[in-house]
Amino acid sequence: MVMKKKRFDVIIIGAGAGGVAAAIRASQLKAKVALIERSRLGGFCMNSACIPFTHMMWASHIRGFFVSLGKDMGIGFKADDMEISKLLRRQKDLIGFMQKGVEGILKKNQIDLIKAKASLRSPKEVEVDGSILEAEKLIIATGSRWLDPEFAPIDGKRIITSDHLLTGWKQKGRFLISGDNPFMPEVAQFLAATGSQVYLITSEDRLLKREPKSISSRITKVLKEAGINVYTRSEILSLKDSKNGLKIKINRKGKEESIEIDYLVYMKRKAMLNEIGLERLGLDLDRDYISVNERMETEIHGVYAVGDVSAPQHRHYSHLASSGGIVAAENAMGMKSAIDYRTLPRILYTSPQIACIGLTEKEAKEAGYDVITGTAPLSMNPYGMLLSQDYGLIEIVADKRYGEILGIHMIGEGVCEIAGYGVLAIQLEATLEELSKSILPHPSISESLAEAARACMSKPIYLP
Repeated sequence: MVMKKKRFDVIIIGAGAGGVAAAIRASQLKAKVALIERSRLGGFCMNSACIPFTHMMWASHIRGFFVSLGKDMGIGFKADDMEISKLLRRQKDLIGFMQKGVEGILKKNQIDLIKAKASLRSPKEVEVDGSILEAEKLIIATGSRWLDPEFAPIDGKRIITSDHLLTGWKQKGRFLISGDNPFMPEVAQFLAATGSQVYLITSEDRLLKREPKSISSRITKVLKEAGINVYTRSEILSLKDSKNGLKIKINRKGKEESIEIDYLVYMKRKAMLNEIGLERLGLDLDRDYISVNERMETEIHGVYAVGDVSAPQHRHYSHLASSGGIVAAENAMGMKSAIDYRTLPRILYTSPQIACIGLTEKEAKEAGYDVITGTAPLSMNPYGMLLSQDYGLIEIVADKRYGEILGIHMIGEGVCEIAGYGVLAIQLEATLEELSKSILPHPSISESLAEAARACMSKPIYLP
């Protein structure tokens, strides 16, 4: 049987954040584009991660805000007023609306959206539904998948992922969260807000090991104050059914102990490498993800990879995927674009929020910089005082010789929104002097950026 062939300029496999951005940008550059998606448009971010979980976290955040500040501000609020069913219904409607919006944009850009499973035949050929699609350039954007724990498979009943919490999971109970995923604090906080008992364990010596200790210690205190049991330097040794749920044996800092829980939330993901026939391309798949250069190109000319499939778990961010998709599309169409990982904002929608951009003090020193740092506590910021931001701070890492800003690390109300300041500061190689003289709005959390810059230069205005 002779298969029907269709010719394109660029074929993209996966219609998540990276694939959609790549498709639209390639189309803008006059490419004929095929975008293949076997499951849900929008990928993991839109359907199971960024969008629904940020929605859930905002509900938890609003509730917590009323509970913590309502009394002082004269606002009455019942702490248990939280209807999960209404929350899930609104979430479903929002995601559906966004998916329709994406479909409309793809249609406007004359992109062929093919809803089917792709199978690679070569770097320039993809089989889809009995047809062969051909193109000179291929962009792989297949995302990532959940891993099973070593000791038991995910069954969707007792052993679950965060996905299950977003699809009608109404049970309160005892939850243990594991997997060394950077987003575990969000899940822990949400579950605690719904009245569940929560254990959060990590094999590292602290949460958010890659971020400054000042950030890690503060979010850990917040979680503990919410009644969350945080276990560091810990790992699960075994799991078995018990009369009351699951009995978990844990190695905690070298000592064995057992706890009983109702549900294990296992949160470990890796690139999806075994679904589309990547082995036929001759790619090096020894890592847990596809290796790419700054052009998002693999070792095979004309084959690109973007998003989670090209990144370790700690870089699984939708905004990195979409930026990488644009870079890959531009290079596929003959441009010379590059991704700049220095400016990747690492964010968490915990309460308080966390946003880190650029190098930590430790990383800057290891890179050979003569480092200076400055910190502006949000407890000294007027807007921070209004919002009781006792744990909030903004910390800047800079090069002492030239004053170039190397990193900005923040914890506090709304810092995910002002992370863009940090991205631009590092991308444009801004100096402490320049940031310190910026006219930032008052009262606002953002004005502490200028104060942290002044603190780096030992000339703060509002700090004792």
